[in-house]
Amino acid sequence: MKREHTDDDRYGSSRNSKRQRADGFSEALAQGKFELRILVSSKCAGAIIGKGGENIKRLRNQFEGQISVPDSNSPERVLTLVCPPSVIVRIVEDILPRIEDTQNEKDKCTIRLLVHQSHAGALIGRQGGKIKELRDRTNARIKVFQQCCPQSTDRICMLSGDDRNVIDAVEHIVEELKQIPIKGPVNPYTSFNYDPAMAPDYGGFSPAYPTSGRGGPPISPFSGGPRRSLGAPLPPMRGGGGLGGPDMRYDRGIGRDYDSGPYGGPMGGPPQYGGGGGLYGGYPGQNSIQTTQVTIPSDLGGTIIGRGGDRINRIRDESGAQIQLEPSSGQEERVITITGTQTQIHAAQYLLQQCVRQSAAGRKYIEQQQAGHHSHHR
Repeated sequence: MKREHTDDDRYGSSRNSKRQRADGFSEALAQGKFELRILVSSKCAGAIIGKGGENIKRLRNQFEGQISVPDSNSPERVLTLVCPPSVIVRIVEDILPRIEDTQNEKDKCTIRLLVHQSHAGALIGRQGGKIKELRDRTNARIKVFQQCCPQSTDRICMLSGDDRNVIDAVEHIVEELKQIPIKGPVNPYTSFNYDPAMAPDYGGFSPAYPTSGRGGPPISPFSGGPRRSLGAPLPPMRGGGGLGGPDMRYDRGIGRDYDSGPYGGPMGGPPQYGGGGGLYGGYPGQNSIQTTQVTIPSDLGGTIIGRGGDRINRIRDESGAQIQLEPSSGQEERVITITGTQTQIHAAQYLLQQCVRQSAAGRKYIEQQQAGHHSHHR
C-alpha cells in the first residue's frame, strides 16, 4: 500500500501539487525543460497509467521525465509532462497508440493541449496568421477554443489528424511556446473543477451519461444540479436527423461540433423513447447486456458516421456501447442497433441526440417531434 500512495503522490494528486505547479511552466523553462499539459479522458488516463501503474512507471524510467495524472471523479484528467522539449515529443509519440486504442480510431488521433491563455493568443497570431502557418506546415487540424477551462487561465488547443501530423504539430507548438514567457496570472486547470455544462465551450469531454430519473428533471452527474431543459421530453430517436450539413465544418472544429451540448431534456420517459423498459434509471438489471433499436432517415446516415467513421466512433468510445448502423438497402429509414448495459445505451442515445441538435435540419426535426408529442398528450 505504501508504494501505491507514493505513486499516487507522483501522479500529482497530493495536496500541494497545485501550489507546486502553479508556475510550473516557468520553473520547467528555468531548468532547461518544458511543461506540457494534456487533457485526456479518464478512460485514456487509465491506459496511459497501465495496470498497477506499470506503463507510467515505464515512461518515467525510459524517458527520465516527470509524468503525472492526478485522479479525479470526472470524465477528464490532466496529464502533465516535464522534461526536455525533445523528450516531450518522444513521450507524446509513445502514448498516442494508447489514446487511439481508447478512441477506436485506427487512422487518426486527437489530442487536447492545455495552454495558458496568453500562449493561446500567440498560437493564433494576428488575424489568425500563426495558426494558419502551423496548419500548413504540419497538415494537422488545429483548433484553439476561445473559452478558458473552468476556474483557470488555460485554454485548449486541439490537434487532430494522422499520428505523424499530430506529433509534428506538438513539436512545432513546443518550439514556439518555449520562447514565449507567460503573461498575466497563472491558474492551471484541474479536472476537480470540471463543469459538464461548460465542457462543449472549452473543448472538454462530455459526461458519459446523464443521471436523471424517468420522470424528474435532468440532473448533472457531477454538479448535482438541474441542467438546461428543452422544456419537453426529447423525441424518440426515430429520425435522428441532420447531424451536420454544410455548416458543421467538423474537419475544422474538432470536438466542439460534436460536444456542443448538453442541452438537457429528460432522458427518461415512455418506453417508445428507447424501445422499451429496463433502459433507464430505476429499472432492474442495470448491469445486464441489453439491445435496443432506433431509426434515422437513410439520407442522414452519413452524417452520423462522420468522416472516416470518426463521429460514430467517438460515440462508441464515450458511451461504451456497441453501435451498428445497418445499410439503407434502398429503404427510407436506417436502423441503429445499440447494445450494452442500460447506462451505456442511455449514454449512446444521449450522445446521438446531441449530434442531432447540431444542425438546422436536426433542430427542425426535433421541434416537429416535440410538437407532435405535445398535441398527442393534450
